[in-house]
Amino acid sequence: MGRGGRPPAATVGQSLAGADWYGRDVDGGSWSACSFVDADLTEATVTGASFTECDFSGSRLNAAVLESSAFVRCRFSRTSFFTTILRGCKLTGSTFDRCALRPLVVERGNWSYVSLRRADLRGAVLTGVSLVEADLTGADLRDAVVRDCDLTGAVLGGASLRGADLRGSALQGVDVLGGHAGSLDLTGVRLDLAQAVTLLESRGADVDT
Repeated sequence: MGRGGRPPAATVGQSLAGADWYGRDVDGGSWSACSFVDADLTEATVTGASFTECDFSGSRLNAAVLESSAFVRCRFSRTSFFTTILRGCKLTGSTFDRCALRPLVVERGNWSYVSLRRADLRGAVLTGVSLVEADLTGADLRDAVVRDCDLTGAVLGGASLRGADLRGSALQGVDVLGGHAGSLDLTGVRLDLAQAVTLLESRGADVDT
């Protein structure tokens, strides 16, 4: 694929480890079960592309813009997302392990069933994102903006939400106790009235509205 060129229609099971996609415009294309280990996608623009069960361990997506693309059941380990912007992307079932996620902007998209255990998301901005049943156990969301998101059934045990803005987000079925992971830190969190009632009821309160 040349810089700014259209990739092949479908690539399956190939190794692109160490690939240099710095600053490239990736428009469309499909990759399945491919390795992008240690690849450089810094300042790349990825639009309408599909990645399924790909490995992005050690890759760099710094300052990349990912739009209307899918990263389904992908692995991100030690991956850098410094100042990355994701718009309308699907990351269903993907896992994030020891990734650099600050600062990060996510606008819309489906992040259901992702694993962000112990992720450092301080100051991240997520708006209109589906995080249904996402695993955010022990995540650091201090001062994060999580507005108008769907956190239905998400696991937040042991997470810190100090100073976070959750207004407009759905919190039904949120696991605020997290079993052995510890309870949810809600110090200074910004909620609307409906959310406050939902969380109180999840802790066994009988709220008379």
